[in-house]
Amino acid sequence: MKILILRLSSLGDIVLTQPIAAWLRARYPYAEIDFAVKPQFSELVSLMDCELNPIPYDKSLRFHWALHRKRYDLVVDLHGKLSSYLITLAAAAPQTLHYNKARALRKRIVKGDSNISISSTLDLYRSALLQISEDVTLDSPRLRPALHAPLPDLPTAEKRILIFPGATHNTKRYPAHYYKELIVNSPKTYQYILLGSPSERSLVKQVMVENRTIDLCGRLNFAQLLTLIQSSDWVISSDSGPMHLAAAMHKAQIAIFGATHPRLGFAPLNPNAHIICADLDCQPCSLHGTEECPQGHFKCMHSISYHRILGIINQF
Repeated sequence: MKILILRLSSLGDIVLTQPIAAWLRARYPYAEIDFAVKPQFSELVSLMDCELNPIPYDKSLRFHWALHRKRYDLVVDLHGKLSSYLITLAAAAPQTLHYNKARALRKRIVKGDSNISISSTLDLYRSALLQISEDVTLDSPRLRPALHAPLPDLPTAEKRILIFPGATHNTKRYPAHYYKELIVNSPKTYQYILLGSPSERSLVKQVMVENRTIDLCGRLNFAQLLTLIQSSDWVISSDSGPMHLAAAMHKAQIAIFGATHPRLGFAPLNPNAHIICADLDCQPCSLHGTEECPQGHFKCMHSISYHRILGIINQF
């Protein structure tokens, strides 16, 4: 049995596919399961603890021909875009599963229908498996840190708090100066570590506070990042990929929602998550965020005081 899972990007979406991969591994324990993903996420797939083979994606004819020659029995497309459609054509498997992206439902939510919601993107992914089984029970996403992932030497602290200030779009980012206020007004025994992708280094510099923050932005691989998350007391982020990393580790976390909303199915699947959302009438204003607030006030973020965040950290 040869199975191909497709979810090329992005970070959070890939994390949410882990329960799908785990279910397939349990159902087909001796199968060869490949997972096609963009090269920068290959390591993440290896940390899903499902005996998966990461297949770095590229657009070349050689890549598609190689998949065709693998002669897969089953393809599970959890990406649902042109790139994954072309892969399914190339793979030419006897059976291909697609998931329900709930486009119409999400459009209604963005347009202001507050009476409907999506429990989780994971439930949408589950719709693909229902095509081959009537009984599909999924656990929440789990990632397993590597056994040996050395970290930089870090001083001990009363509480180690990780901040991921970045997000794909500006309206999903909690303003940098609010993060600085949080750090400055926190007890000096709290240790703040700033993290993100290499492209977010300029943003992280806006959050840095001399003698109060440690900058590890763009310096850790996924194995090291999971090890650091495991050793932390809190993880703070927006609705972003790192939010789902923390959730998959079941760490205490604070997830701040701005332009998006948990009703779109993006909430962290973590019993230890504290979700902060202003829940304004104009939320959500988009599915994945935009560069500027459509109404010009950005109240979804400006109404969230650092006091509220610090209060949660101090309480637990």
